[in-house]
Amino acid sequence: MKIMTCNIRFSSMGGDSGPRLWANRRELCFDAISRRDPDILCLQECHNDQFRDFTAAFGAEYDAFHGNSYPGDYFPENAVFYRRSLFRNLGCGAWHLSEKPHVCGSKSWNSECVRFVNWLLLCDGSGRQFRVINTHFDHASQLSREKSAEMVNEDSSVWDPALPQILTGDLNCDPDNQAIKILESAGWRDTLLGDDRWALTCHEFNGPESRVDYGICGKGRMDYVFLRGPAAAGKTEIVRDSRNGVWPSDHYFVFSEITFAEQK
Repeated sequence: MKIMTCNIRFSSMGGDSGPRLWANRRELCFDAISRRDPDILCLQECHNDQFRDFTAAFGAEYDAFHGNSYPGDYFPENAVFYRRSLFRNLGCGAWHLSEKPHVCGSKSWNSECVRFVNWLLLCDGSGRQFRVINTHFDHASQLSREKSAEMVNEDSSVWDPALPQILTGDLNCDPDNQAIKILESAGWRDTLLGDDRWALTCHEFNGPESRVDYGICGKGRMDYVFLRGPAAAGKTEIVRDSRNGVWPSDHYFVFSEITFAEQK
């Protein structure tokens, strides 16, 4: 199974112009995704117009699920697309990374932005069930990141240990951050290993020339595919596609091939 996590950058960023505009990088974004042909596509920073664009581009083959960051039809930021020919949706939901997780639009712990989780329980053609969790931790508050990691652990721990779970997202911190260590303490495993584990994924539209100081967020590795339970990662890639100085986003995407252990 192939999965991809993509922080696509909001289309409404007021300071963006030229190659940073969504209209000027949209097709490159779609091309980078189509070249990897993921079975599951997890987005962050997806606004309503971008969701409509993704549905137009991929809706013939994919179904999608998302919650909203605010009440009403506001911002399907962490939308998940899954290939309908391969998977059946057995259940899905959304909750907020706050002290009131079921109050849409809520935030806590000095979080600058509203942050939330989407999850799906999927079943493949062999009957194998697995869970996908897609999220975006806060960029400003370390306390929020740590509390968010604790909430993800609590949520995932109530499921059968024999159920494979996949966590994707922009976690706004590098592997040395305490939030990542909290996730790892509950059995989550990064699909990127070795030197790639520390390679930056947030490049601010500068690609390999990026020299941004990310402060409390660390060294620039922010985008993850984590596994928990009987699953293993094969080929995993930081997607560095660009064309004529235009980048799909200010983040590199992450692609991973995943296999599940045989059911007993």
